[in-house]
Amino acid sequence: MSDSFNGDRVHLYLLKNGKVLESMHGNYDSYGRVFDSRGESMEWKMPWGEVCELMFNNSAGDGIALVLDSVHDSNDYPPTTQSQQCGSQGWGRITDGALHPNPHHIVFD
Repeated sequence: MSDSFNGDRVHLYLLKNGKVLESMHGNYDSYGRVFDSRGESMEWKMPWGEVCELMFNNSAGDGIALVLDSVHDSNDYPPTTQSQQCGSQGWGRITDGALHPNPHHIVFD
């Protein structure tokens, strides 16, 4: 997934009550975000403390859903539940670390 300097190409979705509030697309930074084109971690608009509360409040419809770029299908609806917790917390072997040509962050109304 990531070594904190590079990571797999992913789609991240920040969820609250099963609704996507924000999304990020790029190389995973191992801390629930992706790298921007300068290699810096993007920040969620929602304060990090609130993101963490969503991740650990025991509601499946709250938190971050991660979908690897290699299996992402833009015709699918976005996820409505957070990803299963990873025991290695996203650290591990990178399978698609090619730099994403256009990393981006979208905030939905």
